[in-house]
Amino acid sequence: MIGAITQTGQTTTTGNTTAGAGGTLSVFQQILQNAAQTSQAGAASGDTLASDLNAALQAAGISAPPVMRIVAGANGPQLADDVRDATFQSVMAANPALSARISARLSAAEIERKAALGSAVTQFAGDHPSNATADFLLRFAQQNKPQAYSLSFNGASTEMQELGDNGWTPLKNGDDINKDLLAAYTGYMVTHAVSVEKRRDGDDEPAIDFKLKLARVLDGLQGV
Repeated sequence: MIGAITQTGQTTTTGNTTAGAGGTLSVFQQILQNAAQTSQAGAASGDTLASDLNAALQAAGISAPPVMRIVAGANGPQLADDVRDATFQSVMAANPALSARISARLSAAEIERKAALGSAVTQFAGDHPSNATADFLLRFAQQNKPQAYSLSFNGASTEMQELGDNGWTPLKNGDDINKDLLAAYTGYMVTHAVSVEKRRDGDDEPAIDFKLKLARVLDGLQGV
């Protein structure tokens, strides 16, 4: 597993480009491809999104700070737990292009975050992870999958954030996840390292359908 730990320092794209077989895109290659298509548009949109949003809000008589937390709602962007939400949604309805840009940012963040987590885990796993390693990685993926995404706006700039056990924090990238994975595995080895006699039967056997199970975790499906 030393080799696997070392691999976490490599780029996430490398880990996924080797995962395909027979020219067929894997689930994670598709995720990365989607992320690549949306990230460039998202970055360009972010250049002026804050100023355009601020102008639209001021025209409606509301402003930030206080910081606004924008999330995806059933009818488009909305404010989470904020008395300004009704006015904000009116602004979005009156500015459909701006609303679409915010929705695109939220969607792109989810795609990119899912791709980063999937890439880090599959790269760490290698081609044939053992059952024990696969179980650890699936738990890590489940525990490190954001509960929600938001666009934080303070009146001057925007920041994508994710909701986890510690509340809202800046959206993690591949490097952040790799560091978390290495730390988690180090702790796992310290607390769960046992003698051969105490290991469960089959722990060292190759895991079956690991990538399929991981895809189900990332998509929030049951039966993993």
